[in-house]
Amino acid sequence: MNNISVVIITLNAEERLDKVLSRASMLSSDIVIVDCGSTDQTEIICRKYACQFHQQEWLGYGAQKNYANSLAKHPWILSIDEDEVLSEKLIKEIQSLNLDEKAVYSIPFINWYCGKQIKFGRWRNERHVRIFNKTHVSWSEYSVHEGLTIDFLNSLKLEHPILHYSMNSKSEHLKKAEKYSKLGAKRLHANNKKASFVKQYLNPVFRFVMDYFIFFGFLDGKLGFQIATISAKETFWKYRQLKSLE
Repeated sequence: MNNISVVIITLNAEERLDKVLSRASMLSSDIVIVDCGSTDQTEIICRKYACQFHQQEWLGYGAQKNYANSLAKHPWILSIDEDEVLSEKLIKEIQSLNLDEKAVYSIPFINWYCGKQIKFGRWRNERHVRIFNKTHVSWSEYSVHEGLTIDFLNSLKLEHPILHYSMNSKSEHLKKAEKYSKLGAKRLHANNKKASFVKQYLNPVFRFVMDYFIFFGFLDGKLGFQIATISAKETFWKYRQLKSLE
């Protein structure tokens, strides 16, 4: 078995955390949780699985994850979110890996939204790098949509998925979209970007067309329309917020 640490950042994660940790504990005895002020049962659930549990004021997505990685016992990191469950086949696949320090490993995702598996739209065929050696790789410290510094490494693909249990309601999705739009606007403003007419009014339309038609989101029925519509709203809100910062 590989020596690998599982790293998760949390905030009020009790709904899915038990299942997330039960699977993670099948892979590693070093599970690192960095929490930014949960008021629910998050800490109690983490203690149940003998996780490393640390409190840290919010630093931003990338910085929070880098801090969490620094607490891991092993150089190899499996980074997951509080609503991402490892499939049993993925656990076995990771256990069988001969980890290569010159590589990172991407994992396919199966996304669930409002209780239904989403098979089309922008979320189809989703894959993310989640296994890496922290000696060579870190998270970019953007306020939102953080990425990994992996330019010089090979990216190897794993076969079996992470099960991502995303938003459970339209209201939850709208709230998250509003939050991300504000963070995205601040990031664009910091990079001296401007909110042109085209970006504010045509980009949301383009986003909807891509999600709903080009990527066949309409095949997910009502939820496909809902996802495409909220994604378009997030784009509009982002550029409206950016305009207000100019």
